[in-house]
Amino acid sequence: MADSKISELSALTSPANDDEFVVVDTDAGVTKRITFSNLNSSISASVAADDIATGDAAVTIATSSGNITIDAQAGDTDIIFKGTDSSSDITALTLDMSEAGAAAFNSTVTATGFIIGSASIDETELEILDGATLSTTELNYVDGVTSAIQTQLDAKQATITGSATTIDTESLTASRAVISNGSQKIAVSATTDTELGYVSGVTSAIQTQLNTKAHINYNLTKTANYTAVAGDKILCDTSGGAFTITLPASPSAGDEVHVLDATASFDSNNLTVGRNSKKIQGATADLTITTQNTGIGLVFYNDTYGWRVLVDAYDVDVTEL
Repeated sequence: MADSKISELSALTSPANDDEFVVVDTDAGVTKRITFSNLNSSISASVAADDIATGDAAVTIATSSGNITIDAQAGDTDIIFKGTDSSSDITALTLDMSEAGAAAFNSTVTATGFIIGSASIDETELEILDGATLSTTELNYVDGVTSAIQTQLDAKQATITGSATTIDTESLTASRAVISNGSQKIAVSATTDTELGYVSGVTSAIQTQLNTKAHINYNLTKTANYTAVAGDKILCDTSGGAFTITLPASPSAGDEVHVLDATASFDSNNLTVGRNSKKIQGATADLTITTQNTGIGLVFYNDTYGWRVLVDAYDVDVTEL
């Protein structure tokens, strides 16, 4: 190579592999030469990762083919992504190798979907959970469900059979009692809820109670002394002589006994109503009926007032009782 001043050297833009460069071997204290090919091989040699110093500009790691692999090869050593948030040093992501690469993010994760096991969850499905306030107990109610809940509910509604089919799609008349009609289907009756409320508090069969309150039906005829039982309605025939109708010895409140002059002869042959140890009209005396055509009822109240007299028939002077 011809001698030349350094200041006069021209730039070498495309060195050939056999072009040589002068280098100083500081260890040996001598000047040596190296070809461009050897220099290029030396520069391209692997550099240990822990020998890479901190740079002062943006860095791009790129490859035109193949993968880029970050491999923490020591046992249970994590891969950590760090950065600076404003002026604070933060750990943005830790991949925990002792937990098979479990990812721990420092903040939120933005994604359009997730795959968990074999389940794929997209954004639309995730939006359903956005704002949900389900408790653990409520969420557990879907445990064991084998298909879409709404589909199953709709199917149950669509398969209503039997008596309830009349209310599958039709509304019932408001405020009416529900009955089974002649077709054995659910239907409304003419009875309103107000009318139905009238039976509130009834303690026994209504008709039975009405029958006891109805017009008195006399069912016995007596012509001589007789000891009555509660409920007796006695036609008394004193045309053959006076006699006594004795009241029950141990009556209960509300018990009744009725007597009626069957032959219009109480004035000539009196009828005596024996009190049988209980009071009549509050008095400790038997009752003698002396007026013809008299019909009375006796209703027991209590031991203090005894039997109370109810006038049933006409032509009666109560002062004569």
